[in-house]
Amino acid sequence: MKKYSAAITFLAVIGLLFGCNNPNETNEEGLPEEDAREVLSNASEISKNGIAEASMQNTDGSIIGNVQFYEKDKSVIMEAFFEQGVPGGFHGFHIHETGLCEPNAEDGPFTTAGGHFNPENTTHGSHAGDMPSLYGMEDGSAYLVSALDQIQPHQLANEDLAVIVHSGPDNFANIPDRYTSKNSDQPGPDEETLQTGDSGSRISCGVIEASNQ
Repeated sequence: MKKYSAAITFLAVIGLLFGCNNPNETNEEGLPEEDAREVLSNASEISKNGIAEASMQNTDGSIIGNVQFYEKDKSVIMEAFFEQGVPGGFHGFHIHETGLCEPNAEDGPFTTAGGHFNPENTTHGSHAGDMPSLYGMEDGSAYLVSALDQIQPHQLANEDLAVIVHSGPDNFANIPDRYTSKNSDQPGPDEETLQTGDSGSRISCGVIEASNQ
């Protein structure tokens, strides 16, 4: 799966590289050629700085994807690639506090991974483990690259953490006060939303382990 992931990244950057007819102009179709070449160079350099990764399993215990973490300028670049197993649409996608993925856990699949990684004790949307939503394609595949600034490289390499894909979309606790929770009878997000973003059950999990690179 790493080969597929690298290929997609390369093709995406190549698309940027040749998206412009005029190398000296920027337009909606792509970057100036010199900028795109810099992006390509940066992508190659980042791939050499792997700090951690997670093999993602589904509730049957089958490996369906891989998540890689790279260090760049003391921040983190995350790259996720799933060949299969991600239902169509958006899914909550988080780093969780415990590196334990048990599909047959007593309280539900992968509940042993605990809550979102949140050392600063903030509300959801600002957790160190919050990541952009993962989008599943019709064929079950998914691909996402994102820069993360809430979590540090040393935490990924040394903390006992996991990556979780949820069954539903993440609202990032963005519930306006005009909505009232049926659970608390208060306007805005309730306590559960402030912790989880209402992303539903857990459909995939991977223990984050330090890379051998």
